[in-house]
Amino acid sequence: MTLSASSADHTKQDVRTFWKALFDSAYSEFESRLTPEILHRALDDLEDMFRFRRHMAVEEMPLHALRGRRVLEIGPGAGGHSSLFARYGALVTSMDITFARAAATQEKFGLLGDSADGCGALQGDAERLPFSDASFDIVYSNGVLHHTPDTERSISEVLRVLKPGGEAIIMLYCKSSFHYWFNMWFCIGLLCGRMFRNRSWLGNATEWAGRDKQTVLNPVTRCYTGQSIRHLFGNFVDVHLRKAEFYFYLIPKIGRIYRKWQRKHYGEHPGGWIVYGEPWPIWSSLEAWLGRYIGWAWYISARKPD
Repeated sequence: MTLSASSADHTKQDVRTFWKALFDSAYSEFESRLTPEILHRALDDLEDMFRFRRHMAVEEMPLHALRGRRVLEIGPGAGGHSSLFARYGALVTSMDITFARAAATQEKFGLLGDSADGCGALQGDAERLPFSDASFDIVYSNGVLHHTPDTERSISEVLRVLKPGGEAIIMLYCKSSFHYWFNMWFCIGLLCGRMFRNRSWLGNATEWAGRDKQTVLNPVTRCYTGQSIRHLFGNFVDVHLRKAEFYFYLIPKIGRIYRKWQRKHYGEHPGGWIVYGEPWPIWSSLEAWLGRYIGWAWYISARKPD
């Protein structure tokens, strides 16, 4: 669906409002106590968590190959991923539609000192990237571009700013997943009737994870099948998809009970602090296995033709 210019601008303002509110609610505690020592320890924990989860930030994007490469991250959250890449020698540019998130990322670059020489963060729009053609070796985006009004245009912008042979490493939500069809479509959309009341019901039902009561709604969330991903990346070559991320605690109602048991039984990983504003509840081996087949995330790697 293509939105009119005025409608898209209004939606983007709603996007900024939502993600700023979530940032304030989820990250304020961790951000308020950051020092260089705490940041480096948090990045050690983050890398350990990513390796445990086989996250694309360490699988599709080998960290030891980043030194000297120009990396653009679209939607850095609070800056955890970008800071990890910078610590491995990447020349990172981070861009977020929300000023607070760009500012938090820039602050982390400052705390990293010489490790982040040549790195910087700015506010900007993924659908109109403020960079010249062929500017970056890698464009990285983790769970962001499915929240913009025109995802197809943002992927075209990714292609434009990549150098020939450059890589796009992107996570988008998976439609062929348990979370979409059971938790979202069946339980929330159908049984609760949200799909009949609001065509933005999926966005409204996803993403809030802050400590405060939610007062604003996420306006846009999209999910993709493997076929639609390949269409979206049709102008790229060497497109590879990997499915991941399954969690029992996302099941409505009973998931809350499971999550309490999960934290007690499996524990928590401190790597979650810098990217979620709280420790990550360690998943079971069954959840990790199920993620490969019915997970909520597509880890996508693709290359711009030479």
